[in-house]
Amino acid sequence: MSQTSQLPISPRSGVIDVVDVHVGGDLHRIVLDGIVELPGESVLEKMAHLRDNADGLRQILLEEPRGGHPSLYADLVVEPKNPKADAAFIIMELMGYPLISGTNTMSTAIALLEMGRLPMVEGPNSLVLEAPGGLIDVDAYCENGKVKSVTYKANTPSYMAARDLVLDMPGRGKIKFDLIWTGAFYPVVNASELGFKLIREDEASLVEFARDFIPMIREHHRPVHPVFGDEGPLSFVVFAGEPDKVAEGEWERRVCCYEYPRNSVCRAPAGVPSTAVLVQLVEQGKLSVGDALRTISIFDTDLLANFVSVDPYHGHNGVTVTVTGRGWITTRSQIIVDLSDPLTPRDGLDGVLER
Repeated sequence: MSQTSQLPISPRSGVIDVVDVHVGGDLHRIVLDGIVELPGESVLEKMAHLRDNADGLRQILLEEPRGGHPSLYADLVVEPKNPKADAAFIIMELMGYPLISGTNTMSTAIALLEMGRLPMVEGPNSLVLEAPGGLIDVDAYCENGKVKSVTYKANTPSYMAARDLVLDMPGRGKIKFDLIWTGAFYPVVNASELGFKLIREDEASLVEFARDFIPMIREHHRPVHPVFGDEGPLSFVVFAGEPDKVAEGEWERRVCCYEYPRNSVCRAPAGVPSTAVLVQLVEQGKLSVGDALRTISIFDTDLLANFVSVDPYHGHNGVTVTVTGRGWITTRSQIIVDLSDPLTPRDGLDGVLER
């Protein structure tokens, strides 16, 4: 564990080396050292092992007293299994373990490059990261040791799983939504039809709606991915504003994502929600290949999504998208794991700590 072994810690403790990176205000805790290599013949199997046997790691990274940021996520860097990959990572969120995530990908790439875990050159840097949901191509533009921008493209396509679904919510009426897969299944609702402007003052009302919506939608919908199977109960809501065409081939759209059971919304428009609302516009016939969609969060941070291609995918239109953003390292730290602490999670954490 390099420097961590010099710390005066008890035999029942461990130390986890992390780097925090924010993209558009969403904070990502990247785990670089302190965890043993997980068993599994793929990153998906490694993720399943962590989920089923050592969920305490996710809890200790995200929950109080060590976590608690209103828009906090975590990524564990692991050895890749695909020979095409330069590195691999497992995504951990309050809802569980998504297969692909955009800003998690960006933040992991930034941490690996800026911390010297992957070689960096001036100008364009191309790398491949392996997530549980497959390979992700990453292009990072670097200057003076800093990642100035990062673009990713998931090799697993996104698709519209179902259109024009309706949920009858007591006190709110009939709520229409589309269901889109892009790393997880995302219900996409029309924000203006619900009276939301998707500005910062809407946050409390957006959370209130989402916390009512998700338990109800779970009762009626449990979509299954044609490759990854049952990914668990739905945990997200994407609120999408009306698209504005600002120039030929250029669009803007306000986007807000909520993840159950948070009491807040994402600070960034987020990568996969940006992809989801782009896929929706593709299915509506509003976008052509090559078009760009700038997504804007309720905090006025933004990302740029580009429509790359559409191809058949298990009976659906599989849409490939690139998303571009920028992030900053905010903290380098060591999380002390003392197993005598009653607030340290017990769910298999001891079994994955390096000694």
